[in-house]
Amino acid sequence: MATKLRREIEPRWVSEYVAANYKDFPVRFRVPLGAIPKGLAEEMGEAKALAFFRPWRPEVDAIVILPRHLILIEGKIFKVMDGLSKLPIYKSLVPLTPELAEYRDFPVIMQLLCVRPLPWVEQAAAQNDVKIVPWAPDWLIKIWEERDKYWTREEVLKREDRKKTLKALGYE
Repeated sequence: MATKLRREIEPRWVSEYVAANYKDFPVRFRVPLGAIPKGLAEEMGEAKALAFFRPWRPEVDAIVILPRHLILIEGKIFKVMDGLSKLPIYKSLVPLTPELAEYRDFPVIMQLLCVRPLPWVEQAAAQNDVKIVPWAPDWLIKIWEERDKYWTREEVLKREDRKKTLKALGYE
C-alpha cells in the first residue's frame, strides 16, 4: 500500500498545480504521445488500436490546451533529470499523436514542475527551451524533507543497526 500511495504523489501534485494555475482551460492528464502502427489501426480500427497500443506509448503528466498553444507539463519531485530529458521528446511527438491532431500546428510550451530547482537544472532547461516551475504545497514539502532524513547520520546508523540485528538472527 505504501508503494501505491508513493506513486500517486506526483499525479496529485500535478493535478493541484494545474487546478491552481489553469482552471479556465481544458486539461488532459496522463496523455499518451506518438503514433500507433498504421497496420494496427487498419486492422482494428483507430479507436481500438489506440487503446490496445497505449502501454507502449510514452505519457506526459498533463497537457493544458490554451487558445493558441499547448503546455506540456511533466512533474518530478525527486528525479528532475528524468522530466527535463523527457519533455523535448514529448514535444516532438505531439504532431504525431492522433488524439492531438486538432492541435498539431499549435506551438508547444514545455514546463517542468519541480520542488526546488538546482542551478544545473535551470541552465539545462534554459538551453532546451523548458520552463522550470518551482511549486511545492506544504504537504509536498513534508514528503521532501522526510526523504532528506534518509541520508542523515542518525538514519544511516539506524539502518546499520537493523542490518546487524537481522544478521544476528540469521537473515542476511
